Amino acid sequence: MQSKKHVLRLPALAAGLALCVPLMAQERTIPEYDDVRVDYPGSDFIRDVAGEDRFFFRFGAMHFAPDVKTNYIRAKNLSEVAETALGGPGPHYLEGEAAADPLLLPGIILGYKLPWGKGWSVELIASAPPTLKLKAEGKLANEPLVPEVNGIPTGVPALGEEIAETKAAPPLVTLVKRFRLNKGIQPYLGAGIGYLFTFDTKVTNPIATALGEPDIEVDNKFGWAAQAGLDFHLSRHWWLSLDTKYISFPDVSATVSNMVVEAPGIPQFPYAEVGDVEYNADINVLAYTLGIGFTF
Repeated sequence: MQSKKHVLRLPALAAGLALCVPLMAQERTIPEYDDVRVDYPGSDFIRDVAGEDRFFFRFGAMHFAPDVKTNYIRAKNLSEVAETALGGPGPHYLEGEAAADPLLLPGIILGYKLPWGKGWSVELIASAPPTLKLKAEGKLANEPLVPEVNGIPTGVPALGEEIAETKAAPPLVTLVKRFRLNKGIQPYLGAGIGYLFTFDTKVTNPIATALGEPDIEVDNKFGWAAQAGLDFHLSRHWWLSLDTKYISFPDVSATVSNMVVEAPGIPQFPYAEVGDVEYNADINVLAYTLGIGFTF
């Protein structure tokens, strides 16, 4: 009697196993290893939802090479002495150039790989706020602003090279497209917008600061950027990066006001109130970055 029960249960067990096989096939998982990536139906969707490998981080050394192109230098709101020295009521346009020294500083890039397109990402570029030292060139550096009054030399010396310094925080956001995604070396191109924000600005010229501290104000401006580079992948998560950016901030103005200088050549005027001097320029920067990146 016992053997008959076992015989009757065998067909039912076989039928149950036949029903479970499709379910087991649907629920099975395929592991992914660090060095081997296995794709299966739905894996792209799972990776997109989970955000796997979407964020990346780069850290490296940035070399900034500013190119300052002078548009004009204008003296305005002049004192009576300064107007007389410059030939009458202003405004008066002065001759000269300005420049800024190159800088080397650490930089950080945070990125996010966009899920709706292969190779597309958004990057935020930031760096430690550099201190830009502005220098005068040409007549602005070598000739005095107030050379004489009514034919009498004022004795005011030339300004020299040193003018001012400011800290700049130029955050930059770019949209980047990478190519050859299945290769170890991946080139990329990008473009974006930036914002030039300056703070802690001060006049450092010894002639202009001998009798006081002139005020200086620098415009905060939006700009644009173009980007190109190469990623050299060391593993799935680590790579080296060589990046070049051209950043442009057009029509930036810096205005120095309340400037007073000594005039030893004129006894009745021991000092001369100059007025305001506005300097307008296009600031273009070539930025080179060598760094290491990590995807997480």
